[in-house]
Amino acid sequence: MNNKNTDLDKVYQRIWEAIVAHKLLPGTRLKEEELCDTFGLSRGFVRKLLLQLSYHKLVNLVPNSGAFVAEPSPEEARDIFQARRLIEAELVRELASKCTLREKKLLQEHLEKEHQALEQGDQSLRIRLSGEFHLLIGKLANKPVLTSFLHEIIPRSSLIVALYQQSGVRKGHHHAGPCSEHNELLEAIAGHHTERAVQLMIDHLNEIEARLQLEPPAEEDVNLKHIFADF
Repeated sequence: MNNKNTDLDKVYQRIWEAIVAHKLLPGTRLKEEELCDTFGLSRGFVRKLLLQLSYHKLVNLVPNSGAFVAEPSPEEARDIFQARRLIEAELVRELASKCTLREKKLLQEHLEKEHQALEQGDQSLRIRLSGEFHLLIGKLANKPVLTSFLHEIIPRSSLIVALYQQSGVRKGHHHAGPCSEHNELLEAIAGHHTERAVQLMIDHLNEIEARLQLEPPAEEDVNLKHIFADF
């Protein structure tokens, strides 16, 4: 039984990583049979997996239709980023107040991986590493309860970004942004500049949210004669 639970946890983590890396986009259908074949699990285990993903708001289970990667609403998006600001401000405050040379090195090594992914043009890996940088701050801050909350909402943030990111950003206009912002954050944390680190984290999350198109486009008058001019 323990081995089965371990297998289930591993598959859950793989799907979690795929969502964070934007390999599984909002609205993607997750077919039970395909999941069974891909991971070598029974249909019963796959259903248990989908229920677990649904419980964490990563999957929507639609009766008579199946399981789909969740599509968060604009209201949920705003709530998620508000929660991240509250949680991550405390995590970065805690780490900046006590950051050791070892912890600085761990953060630097992680950022080097982010830069390598950026240079290699591996966007999916860079996105995943960016999310994991925030989780690493939580881990090093030694606040397991707050970090567990963060572990739950990071993939939901990734779904939100994939769903609502403005077209100009999708084309790569801001790919280098998070790396440079993470560098500044690391310097503040390692230098024990607590309030600066907190403000940088809040600014960083605000910037990510600002890149999203959460407001519906302004309504325009529709000129039917113009639309059907060739009819």
